[in-house]
Amino acid sequence: MSLIQRIDALLPQTQCGKCGHGGCLPYAQGLAAGEAINKCPPGGMETIRALADLLQVPVIALDTSRGSAPAQVAYIREAECIGCTKCIQACPVDAIVGAAKLMHTVIIDECTGCDLCVAPCPVDCIELRPLPASQGVPIVGGLAHDDSERQARAHKRDRARRRFEHHNARLARDQARRESLRQARLASPATTSDPVQAALARVQAQKAGDDAPLKQAKVAAAMTRAQWTKTLRVYPTPPTLEHFQRLQALDEEASDAEAHLASLQGQAQPATPPAPGAELKRAKIQLAMRRAELGKLERTDTTDAVALENARQAVTLAQQALDALGQP
Repeated sequence: MSLIQRIDALLPQTQCGKCGHGGCLPYAQGLAAGEAINKCPPGGMETIRALADLLQVPVIALDTSRGSAPAQVAYIREAECIGCTKCIQACPVDAIVGAAKLMHTVIIDECTGCDLCVAPCPVDCIELRPLPASQGVPIVGGLAHDDSERQARAHKRDRARRRFEHHNARLARDQARRESLRQARLASPATTSDPVQAALARVQAQKAGDDAPLKQAKVAAAMTRAQWTKTLRVYPTPPTLEHFQRLQALDEEASDAEAHLASLQGQAQPATPPAPGAELKRAKIQLAMRRAELGKLERTDTTDAVALENARQAVTLAQQALDALGQP
């Protein structure tokens, strides 16, 4: 084991950065190069004495200007958490679980009390509480009184170090994957050319496809029939003459579009008819319109006998069409 590894084994592995480094290992490298041994508030005097014994340097007082770090654990007031994930990203040992827009919580057994999650929280719902007695020996805080306590602390430090290493490895994998995707996008022809030209090329390729006319015909048939159905639902029953003429025009457009689609598909089957309910409503509207026209002619003094007879025949035909649908 190298000197840096032996020094790192003595540090508390909170990765809090109070020493001025980005973690315990960089501070261990600095200590091996001659840096002061009193820059670790979480380790306190116990760590200072252990470092002094290892490095054969005098014991000095803790640098209190770097703050204090008693045995503590982060706690999230879950009712106030907004699920922003900022604390998850800040935790160096992945001791916070949760997902975007969902409640977060702290794994007490894995939290090192580094307090790095407190500052990023936008709603200030994280607080540091004393480590519960049920959690056993803390990583830091106070002096170890016997060998078993020192071994327990060393075990927790090793566990925190492994979680920190796994955390960094995960971040490195995510970064490598993002970089790989970025390089793949840069290498693809669609991104190396002008984005506008690439978009135009895709549209032209779609239009040049053999089934492009068929797709357009399907869309046109669906749109025209949907417009007829929507208009039929909106108009009153019976509709006015203007409304009826509009319905007839829409029905003709839909029939033409469906006939064009059928011709493109090369099928002998007729175009898809309207739903039975819509056909029944349509027959009722036509009967009502024919009766309205007949009533108007009958109330006119100068009634043409031929026109009156034609109107009566139209009412009869409309009634027969409605009866054919099973409605009296």
